[in-house]
Order: sequence, then C-alpha cells, then structure tokens
Amino acid sequence: MMISPNSYIDEHKNDSFEQLINERDSLIEEIRNLEKIVYDNDRSDSAWDIHPGPDVHYQVYLEYLSTICDFIKEKYNTEIVWGESDED
Repeated sequence: MMISPNSYIDEHKNDSFEQLINERDSLIEEIRNLEKIVYDNDRSDSAWDIHPGPDVHYQVYLEYLSTICDFIKEKYNTEIVWGESDED
C-alpha cells in the first residue's frame, strides 16, 4: 500500500540530516531501478504483475523525493542557517 507524500514525511519528521540524506539516496536508487522497467517497452517483467505497478511506484517515489528534498531544505534553513530547533 502506498501512502501520501504528507504521511511519508510525517514518518521522517524526526530523522537526523544523515537519515534524511540516506532516505533521499535510497529513493533515488529505487527510482533509477524503476526507470529500467517503466521506460522499457517490454512489459513482461514480473514487476508488472504487482499492483500497483511499477509505473505507479515510479510516480509516487518521485513525489516522495520531491517532498523529502523540500523537507531537507526547510530543515537545513531552520536548523543550520537560522540556528533554530524544535526545542526553541
């Protein structure tokens, strides 16, 4: 089951920068793997037997990537640039 981008970010809300970067990198790796499947005209890969299919996973992971990059940017600006934390 896929979750919304907002729920996805809620799951990572308290992650450290290192954890967020690792999650971003994992998403990029998964997206690259999915691109090999979704951009291939041959739909015989077993990934197409799973629902939702790789095309949906691809789109959702792109949304997750966009959302986590925005979250990293906001957290960076708040905590590093402005020196604020949730405890302030």
